[in-house]
Amino acid sequence: MLEAFQAQMQRALLAPAGESRGTGVDLAPGPVAEARLKIYRANVQQSLAEALAAAFPITLRLMGVPAFRAVALDFVRAHPPARPQLAAYGGDFPAALVPLDAGAADMARLEWAVMEAYFAADASSLTAEQLAAFPPGDYAQLRFAPHPAARLVWLGHDVLPLWRQAQADEDLELSAPESGVGEILVLRPAEGIVCVALPPGAAAAIQSLLDGETLEQAAVAGLAVEPALDLQAMLHMLLAQGALAGASL
Repeated sequence: MLEAFQAQMQRALLAPAGESRGTGVDLAPGPVAEARLKIYRANVQQSLAEALAAAFPITLRLMGVPAFRAVALDFVRAHPPARPQLAAYGGDFPAALVPLDAGAADMARLEWAVMEAYFAADASSLTAEQLAAFPPGDYAQLRFAPHPAARLVWLGHDVLPLWRQAQADEDLELSAPESGVGEILVLRPAEGIVCVALPPGAAAAIQSLLDGETLEQAAVAGLAVEPALDLQAMLHMLLAQGALAGASL
């Protein structure tokens, strides 16, 4: 009974303006109660839209406030929060932007990965000394545990330069991102969030490692895309940036 009422209340609060009827229950009998429900509905939807604006500030700047607000309100009506934690709300928002603005959708994917990395659990990073403890003949069969903050984002637009410009200047007018393959490794070393642009071969190899495959399998994946890939340099970068939390055979 309570769950049914809560579901009906949710439908009423997330209904577009003027569509409070037909939500499955008469939640607001009378004009005064109906007016109060409309105010409450507007506040709920506005709060969720503001949470999206806080999570995707650069995407908002790219799209402009009116366009972003319109799609944000449509999104909150169709995708209410699954749990009472606004910091975790918005993971599906980038996909909702794809039909409207693919470049903004890619920026939103990067921003969400950055936020996930920021709030990810703490963990010790694998060190070069720890890696050196394994016999060299076993390296090919090593599997690596990624750091909880590590994220590899595959994009169709070159959004990283715009993201960096936006970090440096909050008032800078941003242009639309250019099309182009852009693989970005998002990390959280001691100094804060770091975004590393990757060549396609390194991205393929790192994705393999993050998926739990062996170093040998990752090498095959990376070299198939980029025969000149420097695997040693790639592994050194992962260690230096704290992208790995452990290794095992």
